[in-house]
Amino acid sequence: MFGTSKKRQPETVCVLDIGSNKVVCLIGREEPGLGVRLIGSGFGVSAGLKGGAVVDLEAAEVGIRAAVEKAERAAGVTVQDVSVNVALRSLRSKHMTVQTEFASGAVVDRDLKRVLNSSLSELSQAEHAILHAIPLNWQVDGEDGIRDPRGMYGRQLGVDMHFILGGIGPLRNLAHCIERCHLTIRSVTVSPYAAALSVLTDDERDLGVTLIDLGAGITSAAIFRDNTLVHVDALGVGGRNITSDMARGLSTPFEAAERIKMIYGSCLHGADDETVMVPCPPIAAQDELHHEPRSLVTNIIRSRVEETLELLRERIHKAGLETYSGRQVVLTGGGAHLNGVRELATHVLGKRVRIGQPHGVFGLSEELSQPDFAVATGLLKGVFDDRPEVVTGPPDLSGRRLRAQRYSGNAMARSVQWLKENF
Repeated sequence: MFGTSKKRQPETVCVLDIGSNKVVCLIGREEPGLGVRLIGSGFGVSAGLKGGAVVDLEAAEVGIRAAVEKAERAAGVTVQDVSVNVALRSLRSKHMTVQTEFASGAVVDRDLKRVLNSSLSELSQAEHAILHAIPLNWQVDGEDGIRDPRGMYGRQLGVDMHFILGGIGPLRNLAHCIERCHLTIRSVTVSPYAAALSVLTDDERDLGVTLIDLGAGITSAAIFRDNTLVHVDALGVGGRNITSDMARGLSTPFEAAERIKMIYGSCLHGADDETVMVPCPPIAAQDELHHEPRSLVTNIIRSRVEETLELLRERIHKAGLETYSGRQVVLTGGGAHLNGVRELATHVLGKRVRIGQPHGVFGLSEELSQPDFAVATGLLKGVFDDRPEVVTGPPDLSGRRLRAQRYSGNAMARSVQWLKENF
C-alpha cells in the first residue's frame, strides 16, 4: 500500500498451483541482485476439484500433501505457509472511483491511505471477497492520469480502483483444504495474473495485451495496459470439457479420450484426416475396439476451443476492452499445448497470438518451462515482486476488516480523526 514500506519476504518461499488436473508445489529462494532460484519442486495428482473449486476435501488434500512433501524433500526445508493461486468461475473485475476532500496543501501518505481505505470500505460484497485491489490512476482537483500524487497541491484527491473478486464459498473451501494440510495461506493470486507475471514482457504489459490461461477446469483471462492489470474474467470451461466431448463423441472412456487428445488432438484439419483412423477403446467390456477418422477428433476439439474463445471475445467486447487490450494475445496453460491452437486463436480473436513460456526463474527444468507451469512459476516470481496492491496477505473471508474500517467509531470520533489527519 502507498505510504507503507514493503516487508521483506522470507528468503525461502513456497507456492502452490492447485489445478483441476495437477497440483504443483515450487520452493524458491531469493538471490539478491539476481532474482529467484528454484530449489525444489513437487507434483501431485489433482482430485476433488471441479471448475477450479474444491468438491471433495479429502481427495484434494491428498494431492496437495503429495506435492508439498516432494518439494520439501527436494529443497531440504520444511514448509509452513504457502502462496496459492485462485481459479474460479466466479472471478470478476469491478472498477470504482473514490474521491475525498482534504486540507489545502501537498498530498501526503496519510491522504492516499485514507482514500484507499475508503474505496475498500465502500466496496460491500457480501458473497465475494477482495483478492486484489489495484490503484489504476489518481486525480488531484479533477486532473487525472497521475501515477503518484504525493507532493502535489490541491483540495480534492481521487483514485480509480480495480478490484478482483472471488466467491466467498469456494474460497473458504480452498482455505479449509489447505489448513487441513497443516499449512497457512500467505497470499493469493488469481491464476491469469500469476501466469502473466511469468510469461509477459514489459513492452506487452505497457502497450496492451490479453493473457488467456487455458486450464483444465477454467479458462481465464487477464488484460494489461500501461503496465497495470485492468481486467480479469473467467469461464467455467477448460480442457476437461474437451475430453468429455471426445468421450461422448467417440464412445470411449474418459481416460482413453484424454490419451487420444494428447496423441491425435489438433485444432486444425490435415490433408489425411479422413484416412487416418484413431483406435477408440470400448466403454463396456463386452464391446470391441472401434476406429474413428481423425477428422472427427479434430471437429470435436475445434468446436469446443472455438466456442470458448468466442465466449471470451464477446465478454471482453461487452466490457469495452477489445481495443484497449491491444493487438497481442498470449496463451498459457495445458490447452496451449494443443496443435493448432495458436492459429485458431488468431482466426477467432483477430489478433497476433503467441504461446507463453515461463521465464525469469533460475533453475527451471525443461518440463517447468512449459506453458502449463506458467501459473506456478508466476506465483514464485510474484512473491518477490513489488506490486502496487492495496490489500496483502490472505483474503478476508469474514468481512471483519472491511466492517471495522467502515464502522470504526461514531460520527464525532470520525470527525476528530479527520481533524488529526488534516491539521
